[in-house]
Amino acid sequence: MMMRRSNDRFAINGQSFDMGRIDLSLSKGATEIWQVSSNMMMHPFHVHGVRFQVLAENGKKPSIQNSGWKDTVLVNGRVDILVSFEQTADRANPFMYHCHILEHEDGGMMAQFTVT
Repeated sequence: MMMRRSNDRFAINGQSFDMGRIDLSLSKGATEIWQVSSNMMMHPFHVHGVRFQVLAENGKKPSIQNSGWKDTVLVNGRVDILVSFEQTADRANPFMYHCHILEHEDGGMMAQFTVT
């Protein structure tokens, strides 16, 4: 996931939020490693409906405050997270991932995903 400005809007992976678009479809019980990065500034990255563990921050061991299970992590460069998908979310009620800075979120730095 790359958080940045795109075409004068905030975006994740080059796309601003679109309520009608599902960005990821995942399987219940799956575990994935996500690489979340930002080249513009620090962003608090939040994922709904899951918990994750920080595996690395900028290629190094995570800081002590990023040990244990999380649903939000401050991204300052690149963070690798191990995400477990244990709850279902359909197209009518998808989960979201987004920057937790209100102006960035409202500006389009969020996306939706389903878990089936």
